[in-house]
Amino acid sequence: MKRRTFLLEMTRYVAGMAAMATLPSLDAEGVARAAQIPIDVRRLHTERLAIDTDWGQLDCHLARPDDTAPHPGVVVVHDKLGLTPHFEEVTRRLALEGFVALAPDYASRFGGTPSERGPALETVGMETRSGMLADTRLALGWLKSNAVSNGKIGAVGFGLGATAIDDLVTIGTDLDGAVIFYGHPPSITDAGTIKTPLLLNLADKDQFVDPEIPAFVDLVKKTGLKAEIFTYENTERGFDDDSDSAHYSAGAAKLAWARTIEFLKVTLHAA
Repeated sequence: MKRRTFLLEMTRYVAGMAAMATLPSLDAEGVARAAQIPIDVRRLHTERLAIDTDWGQLDCHLARPDDTAPHPGVVVVHDKLGLTPHFEEVTRRLALEGFVALAPDYASRFGGTPSERGPALETVGMETRSGMLADTRLALGWLKSNAVSNGKIGAVGFGLGATAIDDLVTIGTDLDGAVIFYGHPPSITDAGTIKTPLLLNLADKDQFVDPEIPAFVDLVKKTGLKAEIFTYENTERGFDDDSDSAHYSAGAAKLAWARTIEFLKVTLHAA
């Protein structure tokens, strides 16, 4: 992909969710890795990090290039299953691309994400929208103030995590770019205040999100909001998660990841 401005002509958008993004064959190396990236992989530094809060400690997974140079930062905002090994791996994938990636655990207030699906859904579901927003801002603040980051900060949210990103961009948080995977777009009522460039990677079989997209696309046309919107054929929520065989779509995952990395490199001015 060539680097380009992310304010697109409407012909580039998925009109009314009827047309689907084409899925060309992409080289998986450096784009999307179906195999797990070990926590101790060379060239990376990873660690568990605890950020002090007024209620206790926000547990996070941090991954960054193993060097002394500052890099752009990215907050990884997990979905309703919590900070699973998959989302920890997402931070490592970002680190291999040259980013400092920080994934907060929104179940930290309640003892952390359980390893089993049922308890994880219940525990993460106890988190409030205001709590998610506060915790995400803490993670952003840590990245901005820490010497490992160069001050350019983005965010990538998945499903439930898109809610926190929606709130961040509509209240004017200083994000340089934000990516939403199969999550609700920002409210059209508040979208006029958004200055952050957006990339939306959507599933075409998503009864919760699909109905909201035409109005959001129309708003983009009217306001000039910088946004790219892509929908992936025959996919469901979680299509990027290679640990979930029921929903994973390898072709869509590779293309969405390639677009995500390109978008972040352009908006965060990464090398």
